[in-house]
Amino acid sequence: MLKFIFSEQFLISTILFATPILFAAFAALISKKAGILNINVEGTMSLSALAGGLVSFATKSWVVGLLAALLVGVIMNFVFAAFSMKLKTDKILSGIALNTLASGLSIYLLYVVIGVKGDSSLNPSVLIPDINIPLLSKIPIIGKAIFGQNLLVYIAIIAVFFVMFLLNRTKLGMHIKAVGYNEDAAKSVGIKVNRIRIIALIITGIFAGLGGAYLSMVYLSYFSAGMVAGRGFIGIAAEAMGQGKPLLTLLFALLFGAVDYFAVGSQTVLSFPYELLNTLPYLMTIVALIIFAVIKKYGTPKIKHKRRKEDEQETV
Repeated sequence: MLKFIFSEQFLISTILFATPILFAAFAALISKKAGILNINVEGTMSLSALAGGLVSFATKSWVVGLLAALLVGVIMNFVFAAFSMKLKTDKILSGIALNTLASGLSIYLLYVVIGVKGDSSLNPSVLIPDINIPLLSKIPIIGKAIFGQNLLVYIAIIAVFFVMFLLNRTKLGMHIKAVGYNEDAAKSVGIKVNRIRIIALIITGIFAGLGGAYLSMVYLSYFSAGMVAGRGFIGIAAEAMGQGKPLLTLLFALLFGAVDYFAVGSQTVLSFPYELLNTLPYLMTIVALIIFAVIKKYGTPKIKHKRRKEDEQETV
């Protein structure tokens, strides 16, 4: 068991399994910072995965397929914005409705376009390429895991620093946080709240689209109904555990990715029923959120004082 956990394959696969979760977590992070948490990350990833897979097959280009996935991600968030901001519907109910719609719509579109209801394996996606850095990718244990990964893995790593820079070093990031922290105060200083939230939702859609494209153009070579498998919600959990901090969110995404791969990879190592092992990522999510809720409610005065101080600094 220890040999399996500390192997090169485990490290590589942990990063691969964590990448879509990280994209989902950043999608949730940006929308939450703007005060309009979009739980439709799951549904957006599903439709983006479908678009990426089918368009890349039709055009024989992974670039066009990726752009199609991003476009669908943005469109889904425009729809969410129309419901929650224009029609003033409940944000959570809007997210649930769009998740439900996306689940059925993806299967319907799959059937309309290629005549099947399960997956597009007969019409395989054009895969997004891996990037192998010469010499460095040959380093034992960490070489392939760090220097021989897929292009979207490197984009996910860049996204960590992009989100940090956006939120802490740009005017747009400051406005996003101001709108999320106190909408009325933001309006009083001339910030256009709806405009900022729409921009935040566009960024959210791009991240969710990247997560969907990863699933059908990297993780698998085709779209499969239900392939998102809760990763959107796990990403939201990773963001909650990371308390809106990009680096901490990255760590929890890696943790969930490790548990996800362990559930799959250990089926040949352990004698437990695979049905039980497949529940591990979801059980881990529940346990992590319970621990987070307990710490948040019963944290020490020092932790509470630190959190209050951070909130005050954000408003300044």
